[in-house]
Amino acid sequence: MTAWRTPDIHAAEDFLTSAVAEADRAMRSAEQNLKGREPSAEDVRRVMQFAKSSDASPAMRQLADRIARGAGLSWRQVLTGEASHDPLVRQALEADRATLNELIRGETAPPPPPRRPARTDDDEPTQFTEDAW
Repeated sequence: MTAWRTPDIHAAEDFLTSAVAEADRAMRSAEQNLKGREPSAEDVRRVMQFAKSSDASPAMRQLADRIARGAGLSWRQVLTGEASHDPLVRQALEADRATLNELIRGETAPPPPPRRPARTDDDEPTQFTEDAW
């Protein structure tokens, strides 16, 4: 029943299998690199400063207040993922993910798309002739 599997199909299956294996290796490597990365003191300072600012989400400001009160949670635990079991930590990280990526990893959010100029009445013809259509 394998007569339909031509050499091209076998080659495609082999290619797909190797591509999936390579993707799995890359994902495992990336996970190990992220788990082993300890946030620097500068990373923590920038996140703390952001969390206290008006630009932070309400969840992030609530998390900052909770950490400041000494609730057995530290910014290091939050940033390394050790506190990811906490619902408030998850909510705060999700709400401000883009900003945190900028603060910790130096990534920048993509620029907003350019705005199209507003249309004015000058853009539309006021008279139509037979030639215009």
